[in-house]
Amino acid sequence: MTTSPERSVRIAQLITAIDGLRDLVEREAPASERLNRPTPAVQAALKDTGVFDMLVDEDRGGYGARPTDMLEIIEHVSYLDPSLGWLVRVITSETANATEHLPADVREELSAANGEFLVAGQSTQHGGSAVREEEGYRISGTWKYAPGLAMATHVALCVELEGSDQMLIAIVAREQVSILDEWNALGLRASASFDYTAKDLLVPERFVFRPEADQQHATEFGSKLGPALVSGLNQGAWAQGVGRRMIDELRDLTRDRLDTGDEELVSDEFYAEFARHYSHVKGTMELLRSTWRNNEDTLLADSPLSDEQETMTRLASSLSTRTVLEISQLMHRFAGAHVMRNGTMQRLFRDAHAGTQHRATGQVVAQNCGRMLVGALPQGSHWGYFDLVIPE
Repeated sequence: MTTSPERSVRIAQLITAIDGLRDLVEREAPASERLNRPTPAVQAALKDTGVFDMLVDEDRGGYGARPTDMLEIIEHVSYLDPSLGWLVRVITSETANATEHLPADVREELSAANGEFLVAGQSTQHGGSAVREEEGYRISGTWKYAPGLAMATHVALCVELEGSDQMLIAIVAREQVSILDEWNALGLRASASFDYTAKDLLVPERFVFRPEADQQHATEFGSKLGPALVSGLNQGAWAQGVGRRMIDELRDLTRDRLDTGDEELVSDEFYAEFARHYSHVKGTMELLRSTWRNNEDTLLADSPLSDEQETMTRLASSLSTRTVLEISQLMHRFAGAHVMRNGTMQRLFRDAHAGTQHRATGQVVAQNCGRMLVGALPQGSHWGYFDLVIPE
């Protein structure tokens, strides 16, 4: 595995650049929600940080971020705005995956029209089919929930080759698909998580690749982790960023109340609950960090993760998601009209409830983690994609 002595310095500089966008992102947030996508100013500033290259290997011009780096980066973007964290985690993964599998000259051909190569889509679950033709593949299908589709230059079409169980991924220009602008969600409105369709789209063979089942993500670690664990890592990092932001907003609101003499709005019950939830944010972040440091050490030794490591990885992300949901309830109880009215707190509350619906960290995941840790399953039980595989 490649590494660079400058990697940690570059990652730190990237995080500093991300943190520097807070005023802009907050100022543009209402407009981004109305547009169902980040405003042009936010899109440009986000691209300028270089965050979309974080998973591209260093020898291909990216940051070569490791899982612990990803944890920090996605956490900081999500602190700025949950919708941005949601779309960044997907675009970075899809872009790195395409960059890894497509030859350099093909990528240059794809990006020639606008000089950029940002891929959105769902390359982990097929939503269509492909028929082999002499010129390439004839593709049709519908794909759901593609965060960042409105700002991507290209789209990943994950399909099943007709007559086989072979999965293919085609990379096409965004203009070649029909975008269903129906993202009328409770929260994460600015993530532009649109559905998209294609019908009888002929894609040249050079724009299509056949990833192995265990190589859906393209970093040097990602190919060993698989899509489910990478998804859980991103979900845990997202939840940490949103949870930390809500805690900070509650803290600032409380200080404002005390400064203006509104002490009656701050109760002893609130202080106790604030302390408990504050400790949960700190605790789940430390659990995520220690779990992923352990995973990195194992992968650097070219060893697979054990069943217990996989279980703890999924459990840490699940607990992080539960924590952000509980903090949103705390904010709802004690922030009063600040949650009822349009503004930062209401947006965070809605985004927290929308983002905690992700399958990678749902309640069933925590239940299965408990079964694995107790040893209540037949011998040979192991983790599949998001669920357990239990022998007959």
